[in-house]
Amino acid sequence: MFDLVLRGGEVVDGTGSPRFLADVALEADRIVAVGPSLPGQARRELDVRGRIVAPGFVDLHSHSDLLFTLPAAAQRVLLGGRLRQGITSELVGNCGYGPAPVVPEHLPLLQKVNGFITPEDVEWSWRSFGEFLSTMEARRPLLNVGALVAHGAIRVAAMGMKPDPPTAEEYRIMERLIRDSLAAGAFGLSFGLIYPPGQFARTEELVKACTAAAAGGGFAAFHQRGSGASTCLAAVEEILEVGRRSGCSVHHSHEESVGPEAWRLVERVIGREAEAKRQGIDLSMDVIPYTWVCTTMLAIYPPWALEGGVESFLLRLKDPLLRARMKQEVGSAVPSWPPWEGNGWIMNLVREVGWERIHVGHVNSSANRPAVMKNLKELAAMRGIDPFEAVSDLMAEEGGVVTQLIFGISGDEGTDLPLLPLLTHPDRALVSDAWDIGKGSPHPGAYGAYPRVLGQYVMERKILSLEEAIRKMTSLPAARLGLRRRGVVREGAFADLLVLDPKRIRERSTCADPRVYPDGIDRVFVNGTEAVAEGEFTGEHAGRVLRRGAIA
Repeated sequence: MFDLVLRGGEVVDGTGSPRFLADVALEADRIVAVGPSLPGQARRELDVRGRIVAPGFVDLHSHSDLLFTLPAAAQRVLLGGRLRQGITSELVGNCGYGPAPVVPEHLPLLQKVNGFITPEDVEWSWRSFGEFLSTMEARRPLLNVGALVAHGAIRVAAMGMKPDPPTAEEYRIMERLIRDSLAAGAFGLSFGLIYPPGQFARTEELVKACTAAAAGGGFAAFHQRGSGASTCLAAVEEILEVGRRSGCSVHHSHEESVGPEAWRLVERVIGREAEAKRQGIDLSMDVIPYTWVCTTMLAIYPPWALEGGVESFLLRLKDPLLRARMKQEVGSAVPSWPPWEGNGWIMNLVREVGWERIHVGHVNSSANRPAVMKNLKELAAMRGIDPFEAVSDLMAEEGGVVTQLIFGISGDEGTDLPLLPLLTHPDRALVSDAWDIGKGSPHPGAYGAYPRVLGQYVMERKILSLEEAIRKMTSLPAARLGLRRRGVVREGAFADLLVLDPKRIRERSTCADPRVYPDGIDRVFVNGTEAVAEGEFTGEHAGRVLRRGAIA
């Protein structure tokens, strides 16, 4: 007897194959039969005629790391937007940000580095990467979660926030921590090469770190070093060079071109990466379905200002001469390659997109809540000073923990044409790169990235077929992680499933009102357990911690 049968739906199986009418039968945590008019009895049957049955979405790019360490009730609040939009598995530890491993003497530095992805009441009880995974496991995750080990955490553990190249001993520590983390279940290693401390790492350091990751069976994900017009192509070449020299599989995270001058480079990047794959580099890519992104406000400042960590940065802001130097460079510095020569700055965001395209995301203090979602020109007008002084005062008041929403990423509010070649390319998975820590204004993708794709790009504009869009959100990212039993609807696969209404599917979250659940996701099953029923939470926590190489 089956536990559950979904009767009469159209199955989009995640492979890109045409949809077909079929029943889907579940027993425990698995799909045990897929076919028309399945015979046999079931403890429960659901009529899903007129609906699509699809695999749960697999998000390769999340920053929800610390949310999974919270108690169940807090998870349902802060991760609820992930589940309600159909995400059943996600990968944390991206962009070089992550909470493990931890060396006690450097814990305050690591906490500051991760400040913008940290909710209230995190206990930081782990030390090793394996202990971090066990902590998430003990908290009963709302959905499945796997993790990359972050280069930023590795570097901080080995050498604090020094900008120097690692010594021989520091290299040994970093390589050991990478090996240990992969052995504990990390899927690979991530780099954030526009953020401290990743921005201090030279290519040679990346090669050595990736050599260690490859030896442990992992891949390396890169937030590239620069995405503006003057450095985008060189930054892509660096990823390819690291893959070629280290032998490590490499992944280009959230491909983007930042600022109008860089938008014309999208096709050249696509062509160069296709050539690299033909040359034998194991390369994969992903992209977000928006022309704006969320990140830390620290990213607008030059690298030297961030040396030593957030506390050192805040001290420099208080020094009139150093503050004046920051202001001058933000206003005029032109990035050049390589970043460890010349001015050492590879991504001047203000130069690329302008003050008016950078908006305040979250702040911690109630006094500064009126600043949320103001662009930096508007913030300046509120405070009666210029944009640099206004945002720097805000950073000082908030202890350096402020996020920003940046527009002008492969398009703008008025056009997404530069984004479309990336969004529609068959080699690129679709990701959210969004999170909600319960403060300020999160990116709307935390609640609606995947329904946005299905509602806008599939149903309304017909830029993608439903089958192809779902493949790019399920089996394609699952394959990058080696998850052969997730991201597909077939016998023997884990029962991570969605029931969605293609006529109603749409994103409802916006920048002005981001915490709004989407329409059209009727049911979500995680490991065979119904976590969303008729568009509402059931309260079930059926997620698992996924470990590289394990059947999970």
